[in-house]
Amino acid sequence: MDKDKFQTANSKNRVAIVNELLKRDGFDLQKVADALEMNYSTFTKLMQEDDYVYIKRENQYYKFVRDESQVSTISDQTDSEMDYIKKNFSLLKSLIERYKHNGDFIIDKRIFRSTSKISSKNFRMPDDLYQNFVATCENEFPHLKIQDIIAQLLLDFTDKYSDK
Repeated sequence: MDKDKFQTANSKNRVAIVNELLKRDGFDLQKVADALEMNYSTFTKLMQEDDYVYIKRENQYYKFVRDESQVSTISDQTDSEMDYIKKNFSLLKSLIERYKHNGDFIIDKRIFRSTSKISSKNFRMPDDLYQNFVATCENEFPHLKIQDIIAQLLLDFTDKYSDK
């Protein structure tokens, strides 16, 4: 951007441009002024218009707020978020409660290793026990495959009772 366009831009756009330049590696205020072909003192004076201040530790310009009533945009956003939470509170609460009661049944990533050889095994067990297991899996964890749940149960058993 050339010097004339920069000087005629509004202060908010100038700050956005300068802050982007300051994010570059090795850029400080002097280098930004040089890049814009401006005298350093003229540059810093121009940047202070409309109450913008330079925070050295952040290496960025920020708007200085003299009156807390000017910060309405932040509180408006917070208010809309709070309104959303209040409107959907019962749904959010039920999701949290459901998550708490389902427990933390998470499939370990070791089950999905692509380098592992897959084995097929037959197990004998009472049919009513198996049907109960399948029903529980379908009701509580419909997003998981039964084979993955069984693999996780075997892994949990091995981790708990192995001498390793």
